[in-house]
Amino acid sequence: MLAISVDHIHSHRVFAASMGTLPYPLLSDWHKETAKAYKVFNKKGETAVRSVFIVDKKGIITYMNTSFKADKKSDYEAVFEELKKLGTNP
Repeated sequence: MLAISVDHIHSHRVFAASMGTLPYPLLSDWHKETAKAYKVFNKKGETAVRSVFIVDKKGIITYMNTSFKADKKSDYEAVFEELKKLGTNP
């Protein structure tokens, strides 16, 4: 699992420190190339839309939610269900 944000790596360090430890790396998409490639770049705000993508071992997107809400339990449950289908233990 990877987390990718258009925030600078320094912001990631502060965020990670505030969370204690994270079980996954935080990657910086400072040049916004990944957000643009996945079509989740918001030109107006120069930010990325909070999204979740699951990419299988073959590089195929098997799940996508481009309106993921961090406070919505059902959004997490949908991700976990997809991971189970792929044989991944969330």
